[in-house]
Amino acid sequence: MSSHVLENSADDLSLVVANMLAPECIQNPYPVYKKLRGQPPVNGLLDYPPGTVPGVDTPFPAWVITRYADVDYVLSNPDIFSSEDPMQANSSAPSLMLVNHDKPRHTELRNLAKMAFTPKRIHDNIVARLRNDVSTIIDHNLGVTIDFMTEVAGVIPAMVMTYLMGLPKEDYKKLVRWANAFMVSSDFTPEERQSCNEELFHYFVAKVGERYHNIEAGNEVTDDLMTAFITAEYEGNGLSKEEVILFCITLVVAGAETTTYFLGNLMGVLLEDNSWFERLKQDRSLIRPFMEESLRRDGPPQRLFRCVTQDCDIGGQQIKSGDWVAFFMAAANHDESVFENPEQFNINRKNANKHFTFGRGIHHCLGAPLARIEGEIMLNMILDKCTGVEGSLLNSSRQSGGLLAYGFSTLPLTLASS
Repeated sequence: MSSHVLENSADDLSLVVANMLAPECIQNPYPVYKKLRGQPPVNGLLDYPPGTVPGVDTPFPAWVITRYADVDYVLSNPDIFSSEDPMQANSSAPSLMLVNHDKPRHTELRNLAKMAFTPKRIHDNIVARLRNDVSTIIDHNLGVTIDFMTEVAGVIPAMVMTYLMGLPKEDYKKLVRWANAFMVSSDFTPEERQSCNEELFHYFVAKVGERYHNIEAGNEVTDDLMTAFITAEYEGNGLSKEEVILFCITLVVAGAETTTYFLGNLMGVLLEDNSWFERLKQDRSLIRPFMEESLRRDGPPQRLFRCVTQDCDIGGQQIKSGDWVAFFMAAANHDESVFENPEQFNINRKNANKHFTFGRGIHHCLGAPLARIEGEIMLNMILDKCTGVEGSLLNSSRQSGGLLAYGFSTLPLTLASS
């Protein structure tokens, strides 16, 4: 958003909200969040939930929630703020599992997912393969200028999805495209978005259907997440075939794109301050706090929507039952009342883990440990194999296709080697 809009709209916050979808705001939304945090919630944001199609679907006006305490209130009260998204449900996109469910069904689904998506399964199915593949990716790109988003960050998370669900490894490129279209944060035409949504759905209809057929026929199948979803039982209940399909889709769209931006943002910090490379190389115990502060300051997920089920007060503003709220985790992560000097990257920040990047409460992201594993393996491999990371953020660009995610669209750099 231009400085002109920020400087001349003190009495018209609705203009600030109306301009939140401007490319320059999407690329750097934090000055706008800061302005909005100083006022009660403002109504009128017309933005799009995942899977919906700008130009086809009609957004609901939403209250913009930016303060840490207010975002915490929304996250902590799922009975007041429903995740069932009528706009997304009525779009061409498949509904997302867990993300678009409320209790009690959410509780049943989450318990089933936790039985399938176990830490042991993640470790056994992913870590060794990922280390090997990331090693190959880094070796292939040593010493040459690359777009890190295309050659590394955009490859790793989608490749992990193929490991998890027993998909052909080469299909990762399809998963990247479909996730980008679904998450409304890249430049696609309405027709391309709808086509990608349909391709994604039919792909998993076929893959899950094939797995069911092999299980029912007594054929040997791989012990991966897709099989685990099919066979998982909790208190005598399991998932229907359609729910298995939707769980697979949810993992792809929630995991592939946001983790891509997370990995890119980690490298952005290394370019912002090149002293970090040597510090991390010499002391690997700094990697986890380094990632956590990146998740706080530069976390990709920006906001989510909720439907209000009863009249309530948020930050001094009366919100009516049936209203729509957009709560911005990224704005809360920069709230000065919680995080001192929030724009500063501070690895010694004592409360960095209070960030909302992965949500909180019943909707805390199940894939958060996996994203951290991917980031840790990538950083360790780069630190092992490289003598430095060379480049300038002046040559990079942030994505401007949608306000759902904060991350680089291009990040040119060189993985230097001796």
